Formats: sequence, C-alpha cells, structure tokens
Amino acid sequence: MIAKHRLGLSATLVLALAAAGFSSSAAAAGNPLDNVGVEHNAYLGCLMAEESQPPSLQLLVSRCGYRPQGSVEDFIKTFQPYMPTSASLSYSQRIEPYRSQFTAAEYAFVKRIEAALSPQAQSPEEIDRALAALEAQALAQLGDKSQGARGILASLSVARHSLQFWTPYYIDRLEDSHAKLPKWLRVVIKVVTVVATDAAVGAILGSIPITAPAAGPAAGAASGVVAKEM
Repeated sequence: MIAKHRLGLSATLVLALAAAGFSSSAAAAGNPLDNVGVEHNAYLGCLMAEESQPPSLQLLVSRCGYRPQGSVEDFIKTFQPYMPTSASLSYSQRIEPYRSQFTAAEYAFVKRIEAALSPQAQSPEEIDRALAALEAQALAQLGDKSQGARGILASLSVARHSLQFWTPYYIDRLEDSHAKLPKWLRVVIKVVTVVATDAAVGAILGSIPITAPAAGPAAGAASGVVAKEM
C-alpha cells in the first residue's frame, strides 16, 4: 500500500519513477514539477503488481491506499474522462484540444517533444538525452509560473521517468529485442507519448485546487490503462 501523499499545487502536475537499467540525465533535479513523477510511478508500480485486476482509479484507492481530498466518487468522476482510450494519436494531436492553454512559445515545445518521441528513435538513451535537453531549455525559457509552462515541464518529466519505468518492463515481455527497431521500443514510445500528454492535461486540471493533489496518482492509473491495452 502506498502512503497518502499531500503535495503542493505545483508539485502535483507531473509523472515519474526510479531508474530502469539506463542512467537518466540530471536535468530532472532542477525541474520543480518532478516530485509527482515519483508519486506517479510509485502508484503505477502498485497498480501493475495487481495482475488479477486492470489498473483503474478505483484500484488506486482500494489497493494502493490513495486517499483523495474529496470523495472517491468525485475523484473518479473528475479524472475518468481523461483516462486514455487510444494510443494511435500523436503527441501533438492529443494536446490539440488544450492548445488554447499554451502561449506560442510554450506550444513550440509541444512539437519539439513530439520530435523527441519519434518512432524512429534508435534507443531509450537517445530519447532520454533529447528529453533532458528539452527539459533544461523549457525551464530556462518558460519558467514554471504559467499553466502552460507547468504543463510542458510536467509532460517532459513524465516522459523521462515513464521511459525509465516501461523500458525494462517491455524488454522482458516482448521478443526481437536485438532488432534494429525492436517492437519493445516502439511500444514504449507509444505508451510514453500517451502518458506524457496526460501529464500536460494534469497541469490544466491542477489549476483547480481540489483536483491538483490527485493529478499524479490519476496519471499513474492512466499509464497502467494504456499499457494493458498495448
């Protein structure tokens, strides 16, 4: 069971986890939204350990010990519409409904994140380096005060930590690990793309005080949902 977390508003807009067989760059240490990344992956690990039931918002509460600030019913009602239903859309396509929440400078990072998550990437290390560079640039150029900037920083943190979580998971489960573009890497990129988008959406929800502390755990559920469907 995961202990109850009470994080501040800005710290609850991101997703992440611990090391996974390759070293992550240190850029995350400067990202003020990285805390919830750790929380996201902690809840995700709990959800994925329950093989008899698919990941869900309800399971966050009943198995993993998450305690929403409001009622469980309100928590599920608020976040269920944001649970992923398809992994076929690109990063920018998934962000498009929320484009008005970003300035032109902030939205430019959407396209750059999408390029970093290209299906043509040759390795998780290559993706991580690209995301780490973007994370440092976003923090320097955008800051962390606006809703759009928080969405970008949240998305980058989630992408990097989610990459660390899912890489060993899929290497152990999918064949052709030595192919030039192995299936496991293509699947990892799809899952990370979906979850990174959910982090940005979580930043938008995070502007509502009652829902902000739930963004990390809810994104953990979203991550598990899309992975189970791959």
